[in-house]
Amino acid sequence: MSAIFGELRHAIRSLRRSPGFFLACVTALGVGIGLTTAMFSIVYGVLVRGLPVPNADRIGILYRNAPEQGIRRQSLPVQDYLDYRAQQSTFARLGAYTSGSLNVSGDGPAARADVAWVSAEVFPILGVRPLLGRGFRADEAAPGGSRVAVLSYGMWQDRYGGRREAVGRPIRLDGASYTIVGVMPRGFRFPESELVWLPLQLPPAADRAAGPFVVTIGLLKPGVSLAGAAADVATISRRLAVEYPGSNKGIVATVGTFLDWSVGPRPRRLLSTMLGAVLFVLLIACANVMNLFLDRAVHRRREVGVRITLGASRASLVRIVLLEGLVVAAAAVVVGLALAYLGIATFRRATVDALPPFIQIGLYAPVLLFAAAAGLLAAALSALLPALRSSRPDVAQMLSDAARGSLAPRTARLSKALVAFEMALSCALLVPAWLLVQSVVAIGRIDPGYATANVLTAGITFPESARESPAEVAQVERLEQTLRGLPGVRAASISSGLPGARGVYSERVAVEGRLYARDADYAAADLISVTPAFFGTLGLRAAQGRVFTTEDRGGAAPVAIVTRTFVRRYLDGPGVIGRRIRVGSAAAAAPWLTIVGVIPDVFGGDPEDPRPPMVLRPFAQAPSGEVYLAARAQGDPLTLVRPVREAVAAVDADLPVFEATSLPDAMERPLWFIRVFGALFIVFGAAALILAVLGLYAVVALWASPRPRPPC
Repeated sequence: MSAIFGELRHAIRSLRRSPGFFLACVTALGVGIGLTTAMFSIVYGVLVRGLPVPNADRIGILYRNAPEQGIRRQSLPVQDYLDYRAQQSTFARLGAYTSGSLNVSGDGPAARADVAWVSAEVFPILGVRPLLGRGFRADEAAPGGSRVAVLSYGMWQDRYGGRREAVGRPIRLDGASYTIVGVMPRGFRFPESELVWLPLQLPPAADRAAGPFVVTIGLLKPGVSLAGAAADVATISRRLAVEYPGSNKGIVATVGTFLDWSVGPRPRRLLSTMLGAVLFVLLIACANVMNLFLDRAVHRRREVGVRITLGASRASLVRIVLLEGLVVAAAAVVVGLALAYLGIATFRRATVDALPPFIQIGLYAPVLLFAAAAGLLAAALSALLPALRSSRPDVAQMLSDAARGSLAPRTARLSKALVAFEMALSCALLVPAWLLVQSVVAIGRIDPGYATANVLTAGITFPESARESPAEVAQVERLEQTLRGLPGVRAASISSGLPGARGVYSERVAVEGRLYARDADYAAADLISVTPAFFGTLGLRAAQGRVFTTEDRGGAAPVAIVTRTFVRRYLDGPGVIGRRIRVGSAAAAAPWLTIVGVIPDVFGGDPEDPRPPMVLRPFAQAPSGEVYLAARAQGDPLTLVRPVREAVAAVDADLPVFEATSLPDAMERPLWFIRVFGALFIVFGAAALILAVLGLYAVVALWASPRPRPPC
């Protein structure tokens, strides 16, 4: 052991005599380890760490698939959930939840809050107990149960000042009074950003296929794996398919982790690709350092020859070089962790409003262990081969090569191969990085198809009692008229969504005169409901027919407007105006809508399908509980935020205004994933190229430099 410590001291002294070599190696490996560690921390936080609850490793989510019917990763209808709960044998508890948003009033200004409706089993499944009060009882989660609520720690602090007396007080949600029975611990947010939890009170549905749909969550019994639970659930699926062929034929349920359910396959593939790409950067850094160690070995051949002549063993010579590599790698790990910390902080700032709170990214213990393992791997890859080559016992050849100051032919070939390897890997990263640059630039240049400049947008949620009713339509019309009268407002409208920004959802659409064998064969289109002022506010004109007018009211003939892409994909032949479509598939009882106009295509928010087919309906005929206003300002739209809030409060003090921002910013938010990870890929490609170029420069410079005779 003392011999190893002596060799370690010798390695440190040797590196101190070569500060340039040490700095170059630490910088190269530090960049590689830093980028790799930062990317691994993201992958670990998103795909591995899971829910920050005690029972995270035993929690499973039930969902169903039927690819031939276009059903993938779908939550369960409530009747299916009840059947699985009664028949399963692999879960200690099985519960359900759904989520949405409600208006909060009383004890403070009106606000919109994300809300989760959970069964009485959910909190015990998660293994989390309220900080104050209690959770839900089974009788409260039954149909007709008491109106009770559990608050998040943040809402308890914000609206009630953290007072313990808040438990037992009423809170108004969508105009209805609920009694606060508990407060959850600090930092608990489930399933995503919920601030309030209410008991899930779902009676069995008359139509099994119609829902309502709930996310089913379970706590595995001790010793039961996810695969075992999935097999049990699949057996129940086949039983239900035989018993209820009308609603369950061809549908198979399975069990996955909470992250499987919440993240999805596409982000998983992207993150795995990103981790593989950054490993290329680490390999380039290792090749760079290996080349430097090879050149250092050539410089020291005379010294090595003398040591062998004096009786040094080959093992001791290999250990010295490996110890130098370990010292370099240890310093590089410190530098890499500092870079990773900066990278993680930058990533957090870029995704502060995008990622759900349960995804926490940081330098956790597994990430630190990964960084240490990356350092050991880098040391082995960088120093082992140079150590073996420099310790060959051909003393005469060593002294001859050192005297001539030349590289041995095999060493020269290996050095050139390493440089070629670095350049090849950097090019392999630069090509997709360049493609991503073009994609990001193209996204920035996408024409939304309507006027977005100087437009303020904000959301408003109507209470459950007023949603999709004539009273809501009348209130929307009053609010729209009030907004148009504000100083600095040139035009204003209200709709259920804004294309490419928020509130637009996809739905099946039937075209009159066509036959559809399966639900998957129906047309698919984005659907929004708009007021007549929508078109003037956003600068949209009809390419054929007309836009909506005030005559398109609830009692009038149902009408619709479609985009050119909808016409091109689903309406063959002439005579678009006057044809009829219906929202929904075979089971839908919706009325037929007469097409009265065609508008130009608009951006739908997906770069892969930037101009999706779209169907617009009059808001008076298809009201929505959640609406989005668009107010065109004479100047900076953000100056309208306060007047708009006051105008909405004047119409109804219980209506909160949320997510007020400019329309271009609202359109940027859905694309954060592409922009952030595109920027990361560009950083990886640039780092790889810089490392490869610096490695080439360093090696060429060292080849061309005179080789002083090293001291014995």
